[in-house]
Amino acid sequence: MKKSIGILMAVLFVGTAIGQDQKAKEILDKVSSKTNAYENIAISFELRITGQDGNAPITESGKASLKGDKYKIELEDQDIYCDGETITTHLKEDQECFTSSVADSKEEGMVSPSEILTIWEDGYKYKYIQETTYKGKAVHHINLFPKDAKSSKFFAIILKIDKEKNEVVSVLVKGKDGMNMKYILTSFKKNIEMSDSLFEFDRAKHPEVECYDE
Repeated sequence: MKKSIGILMAVLFVGTAIGQDQKAKEILDKVSSKTNAYENIAISFELRITGQDGNAPITESGKASLKGDKYKIELEDQDIYCDGETITTHLKEDQECFTSSVADSKEEGMVSPSEILTIWEDGYKYKYIQETTYKGKAVHHINLFPKDAKSSKFFAIILKIDKEKNEVVSVLVKGKDGMNMKYILTSFKKNIEMSDSLFEFDRAKHPEVECYDE
C-alpha cells in the first residue's frame, strides 16, 4: 500500500510540474507576442545590486530606449549605446568611451536590456510558481533556469509579470558569484518617436571624450 501511494504521489507530482510549465509557457508566449509587436519601447527602471559581501545594496535609477536589436541605456554615471553591431559605453565622469562588438559581448554572457523583456525565448527552462501581488497589482511569478547551466553565469531568473497587461514588471537575475541584479520597471511606453541616431554615440559632439576600441 505504501509503495502504491508513493507511486501515485510521484505521478501526481510529475503531472503538476508539467502543468505548471505549460502554464508558464502560455503566459510567456503572450508577453513575447505583445512585446515583439511594438515598434519600439522606452522604459524607466530601478536597478538594485546585492552581493555576498554584506554591504548595503547599490541602487540607481535609469532609462532604456529599445528598437529592434538597438538600444540606449542612460544611468547616472554612464550611457550605453548599441547600434545593433557595436556597443559603446560612455563613462561620463572619466570622459572616456569604450567600443566593442555585440558578438563579443554575447560571448561574455552579457544580457541586453531588450533581452531582459523576453529573455525566456532562447535557452531557458521555466516554471510557474504562483499568482501573487506586487506593488498592489496581480502578477504571475515565474522562474527561469538556463538549459546550459554549466556555461551560464547565473543560475536563475525570477520574473514578475503584470497579469492584466502581460508585461514584465520585475526581473531578478541571480548570479553564480553571489551577485544579484534586480530590475524594477517603473514606466513602460511603446511606439513613440525614436530616431536611429539615438543609439549611436556621436564622437563629434563629445570632443573632450577619449575613445578606445576594445
